[in-house]
Amino acid sequence: MPDTERDLVSGVIQLANLLTRRLAPIFERAKVTPQQWSILAILADSDASMTLASIARKMMVSKQNMTGMIARLEQLGLAERHDDPKDLRSSRVQLTRRGRALVEKFRPVYAEWRGRLGRELPERDIAALTRTVDRLIDELEPE
Repeated sequence: MPDTERDLVSGVIQLANLLTRRLAPIFERAKVTPQQWSILAILADSDASMTLASIARKMMVSKQNMTGMIARLEQLGLAERHDDPKDLRSSRVQLTRRGRALVEKFRPVYAEWRGRLGRELPERDIAALTRTVDRLIDELEPE
């Protein structure tokens, strides 16, 4: 590490970039990006289909960004979009069978990778960092 400490924002961005780079080979076998994996996991954890806006909020991206990401998952046959009967301006997204199978296959692989992450750090440090990140997100996220 250089003589000077990283700025918090620069450090978080660097960490996010590094995590994405390290995760890429895991999901490369599934032919999805880490960002696409995040969407698939969100959909898999939902009891019902979700609106693009609700997925975008969970991912903390714009609805326009989400539209493109969902289109790519549809092209891969992992998600499907259908009109929302309650709001004709909106659509809902759910996993396809293929998408659900992919999540079931790769969730243990991801869990194993996640289990190795920070293994040199005390669990209390990881827990404290997680709480701090959550608090920063809450502070920055508009209501």
